[in-house]
Amino acid sequence: MNAAAIAIGSNSTRLLVRLDNGREHRGREDTRLFLGLDNGKDLTETAMNNTAQAVLRLKNIACAMGAENVLLCATSAVRDAGNSLEFARRLFETSGLRLRVISGLEEAELAFEAASRGRDCAVLDIGGGSSELTYGSANHLLDAVSAQEGASRLFRREGPIQSWEDAERALSAVRGRLKAAYARLLELPRPERLIAIGGTAATLAAVTQGVHSHGEELEGTQVTLGETYALLQRVAPMTPEARAGIPGLYASRAAIIPHGLCILIAAMELTGFPALTVSVHNNLDAVVTRMRAGLHPPGREG
Repeated sequence: MNAAAIAIGSNSTRLLVRLDNGREHRGREDTRLFLGLDNGKDLTETAMNNTAQAVLRLKNIACAMGAENVLLCATSAVRDAGNSLEFARRLFETSGLRLRVISGLEEAELAFEAASRGRDCAVLDIGGGSSELTYGSANHLLDAVSAQEGASRLFRREGPIQSWEDAERALSAVRGRLKAAYARLLELPRPERLIAIGGTAATLAAVTQGVHSHGEELEGTQVTLGETYALLQRVAPMTPEARAGIPGLYASRAAIIPHGLCILIAAMELTGFPALTVSVHNNLDAVVTRMRAGLHPPGREG
């Protein structure tokens, strides 16, 4: 089956197309939906309309490539939104696609499916609104936690990080919340390796390698806790404009990269991993694999 999936995340909306002839295409639009939640926890009109138009553009790319089936799903920001049903209606009117909302635990399972590849490992997926951590072995997921701790969410909680003092304060807060969230997992034997996916991990790998893209060339990049900490120290006092000048750090992520690094550092410290392996594969890889296998799609209709 020529299949495609679109995932509306808290920071970006992403596309994966996989065709029978072996061709694959990944697309991405910066929609920053989590920051479009108002004080009443509803998505604003602007946020809904902008994201719906981005979904339509990505769907048109998939269909032009020959995708026979396009699945639309969403994660943390839509899970949180009080008007998610209105947003689902807006998406259907604009793109003709019915929205499926993926739970935090489903998101964790998809991350493990995409990145583990049969290895004894932990998989950490840092998103904009939530972060998922799974422990598993030989394609068997042992346990998973979805924590309400994402880069955009931390930005809203703590405000901009503009100094090392700001970073230390945010890091301390994240350590406390993740310690409580991970309590069950921390009682299990630690897997052999940690695999990190998502925008924070890809940015860390790209900056470490000094490359501009976040593609397959980053797959398998090894980064130590010390290197991660050093990058946080480097970017914390910089302006977003200055951060965007670092090769591999996209302007769309410049304001929230310190927040993502705080979550990553806290997770590594708590789980005891001295280093991580970056994977550029994500929940879309697992969704499309399931589609092509004829399996029931994840999530519930929004």
